[in-house]
Amino acid sequence: MKHGKSPYTSAFYVWNGSSTVFFSSCLTPFHSHNTMQLVLDTQKNFRFRVKNGSWGTYKSLVIKENVIHQLDTNNSVQLIIYLAAESEIGRAIKSGGLLENDIYSPALNIFHLVNSNELEQALVNPEPSKLKDLIDKVLGSLSREVSLAASDNRIAFIEQAISTMHPDEVSLKSLADKVYLSESRLRSLFKDVTGVPLHRYILWNKIRFATNQIMAGDSVNEAAIEAGFTDSSHFHKMMVKMFGKSPSGFLKNNKPRHFVLCDEDPLYFRTQYFH
Repeated sequence: MKHGKSPYTSAFYVWNGSSTVFFSSCLTPFHSHNTMQLVLDTQKNFRFRVKNGSWGTYKSLVIKENVIHQLDTNNSVQLIIYLAAESEIGRAIKSGGLLENDIYSPALNIFHLVNSNELEQALVNPEPSKLKDLIDKVLGSLSREVSLAASDNRIAFIEQAISTMHPDEVSLKSLADKVYLSESRLRSLFKDVTGVPLHRYILWNKIRFATNQIMAGDSVNEAAIEAGFTDSSHFHKMMVKMFGKSPSGFLKNNKPRHFVLCDEDPLYFRTQYFH
């Protein structure tokens, strides 16, 4: 496992009743939180176990408060949401999935709810109000035990495929074949449903993939090549053009354990570590 930083995190954004952080490049010690925890992978999957339990691999997971556990980011990047257990939405999630269990793995993929652009904006340019909107989408969907469907299931499938495939595997032909459409029809339908040209969505995903690789320990140049850019200069140019921030600017602005308080009465958050 490659750990360039231990761990690599974005800032922690803290509201009344909830907090969120992007997390990578870490195998944690056993620990617990006084809050509920929702872990959503943004690239592939992560590994997790409770104390005295076996490792499991997950795409999404809800963890009850005060459960001693260990997380392996698995060279991927997770969006982690901490939630007050006694809040209205916390109680709804408990009654809908956790019940008497310590953990619950919902059938929830982050890309059921947001696209690559929204997720990358939340990481690179985390304006608190927009980030809170994203978190509320996730929590609202989970508490209702529903996913938000696009107006055409084929396009929802394509969005999720692009967001989870390696950039080298993404081509117009391969995507069109997955939903039994011609390439021209897929381009037209994707734009009609999402309002975004397909080639731009694919580029957003390449940039997001490269950013995740940086968080997982790659150098900027390594991440650029792995994501399919010609070199780090090409990656730099596209990231600035699409998101207004360079890879080096992104690295500079993310400091471990930096908290941004977004409410006068923020969530009380405490972590305990165990041997």
